Amino acid sequence: MADTQSGVGQLSVTRCEAGSTGSGFLIEPNLVVTAAHVVRGAAAISVAFGSTSVDATVVGANEEADIALVRTDRPIQGHQFQLRTSEPPVAADVAALGFPLGRPFTFTKGTVGALDAEQDRGDRVLRNLIQTDAAINYGNSGGPLITQDGQVAGIVVTIDFDDYNNRAEGIAYAVTAPRVASAVNEWKSRSAPVAFRDCGTAPAPGSGFFPFTVSADHDQASSIGQSLLLHGQGINRGAYTSAFNLLAPELQATFGDAGSWSEDLGSSYWTKAELADVTGTPSADDLNADVNLQTIQNAADAYRETDQTCSNWKIRYSMHWDGTNWLIAGTSLPFGDPTPC
Repeated sequence: MADTQSGVGQLSVTRCEAGSTGSGFLIEPNLVVTAAHVVRGAAAISVAFGSTSVDATVVGANEEADIALVRTDRPIQGHQFQLRTSEPPVAADVAALGFPLGRPFTFTKGTVGALDAEQDRGDRVLRNLIQTDAAINYGNSGGPLITQDGQVAGIVVTIDFDDYNNRAEGIAYAVTAPRVASAVNEWKSRSAPVAFRDCGTAPAPGSGFFPFTVSADHDQASSIGQSLLLHGQGINRGAYTSAFNLLAPELQATFGDAGSWSEDLGSSYWTKAELADVTGTPSADDLNADVNLQTIQNAADAYRETDQTCSNWKIRYSMHWDGTNWLIAGTSLPFGDPTPC
């Protein structure tokens, strides 16, 4: 399982208005298959394999079939999955791999309940799906549904709801591997990526990515890291509404709105970050996250008129769990002011 897990990545996708996470899996050292809705409207994408995130771009997407292919900016030394050439039979054992609800990697077992299933999404109907009772949640989307031999039977794309929008227990769907293979084989030789969404004037033109590492070993470190990564990507891409939405409501109120908050950022953007430590009871809703952060900015926008164009910070973020996400509730500098790079 450890070898298989190394090929499943967690996608952090920044959009202009909001950010989200999803799952994906390696088929070649720098190619990750995921669901199209995971990367739809992306302004920036990074993929985490283990404790380190890498930059990524979309090279192909089919909204009708909910399939996408993402290329990482460097090769990944992880397990490369093989796509099945045929659909598994009904009642076959399968497992869904991914990061449900933005949490750490999970492996959930189930069986194939039906083949050639359909799901009406309102704007379109997804067809030729595998139905499974494997436990699926938001965040699993884009991850692999594998058979007992470790091959990919399909891409996890959706859960089902009844006519009253109540979640239907034990009914989830995956796009079949043969359908995925057909699309991926067409896209993987492409050199030009799909253009990112432009959210406005970004302080870091051309990229929202920055190297992000999680060194903390707290149970919630990975989830907190995803929120901070999405926050930084939003700043770098000028997706200020998205970054602002990762602040707790009480902190948002001190700024008024995203426009007022972003004025204080000036020309600043993140160039690298490390989540060094997380302190607090694992089950608590309020934790502290110590981050080593490097930023670049114009001298006129430097902290307290230090004229630093490159600053190294040791920031303590107060993080609050709102039941869905870890939000930034406050920041402090218990280790002192930033130093020049």
